[in-house]
Amino acid sequence: MKIGKALIVYTKPKRKEEKEALDHIKGTLKKYDIKYKIRKREKLKAKFFRNMDLILAFGGDGTFLMASHYVLDKVPMFGINSDPSTKEGFFMTANNDDFEKKLRRIINNSFKIKKLQRLEAYIGKKRIPDLALNEYYVASEKPYHTARYYLNVRGKRERQKSSGVLVSTAAGSYAWVKSAGGKELPLYSDDFEYIIREPYCGRTAAKCRLFNDILKKYEKIVIEFEIGNGIIIADSTATEHKFKAGEKVTIRLSKKPLNVISFDNR
Repeated sequence: MKIGKALIVYTKPKRKEEKEALDHIKGTLKKYDIKYKIRKREKLKAKFFRNMDLILAFGGDGTFLMASHYVLDKVPMFGINSDPSTKEGFFMTANNDDFEKKLRRIINNSFKIKKLQRLEAYIGKKRIPDLALNEYYVASEKPYHTARYYLNVRGKRERQKSSGVLVSTAAGSYAWVKSAGGKELPLYSDDFEYIIREPYCGRTAAKCRLFNDILKKYEKIVIEFEIGNGIIIADSTATEHKFKAGEKVTIRLSKKPLNVISFDNR
């Protein structure tokens, strides 16, 4: 793969080892005559991602997720764990020790491009700009308030009360949804999943028949608040988008998966 220009999205190093690792990444790119730009994850803009051949996320999964929201074309992403002793690094395929070796593999085309599916969401007919690589969370705008809404899945409509709804990709099924009691999906599957957080099943609410299920790529889930304002957010890192009672929030699989660099058979 020819890499003319690369963008490094990074988390500010907190330890000496992380700063040295970031310096090593930059030095290695220079060694292989790869021009690069570097941007903090908190100050990203869409224009930074234009005309790049490779996006490198240096940090942990949060950095990878934040960078992914700006990648809407086929440019691949490559994750580098800045500190494997403290960061999970689910999306990270390299670290400081093996970065140069894996960069050479990319240059020599000894790697694979794999597609991680993403979700898209609409408030009414307007699509929100952030695609979700892990999940969307739909809840009351005040997290300590119970969300009261109608859930529509596969032609079934149910009135519910809960702490909110998580709608997850296959990749996200290893994250928050898993912690909430969901099911793990094959990583590169185009199925997606929803689960209700802390459902209230009492006299005035449903019996929670629509609680957790796997949906196919052609299906969708629709949430309509009965009262109060709600929010939807992608991957817990993007912008909160507010909506009012009566507005329909629709979530489905996006036609823009994320291309990622892979060196294994996951």
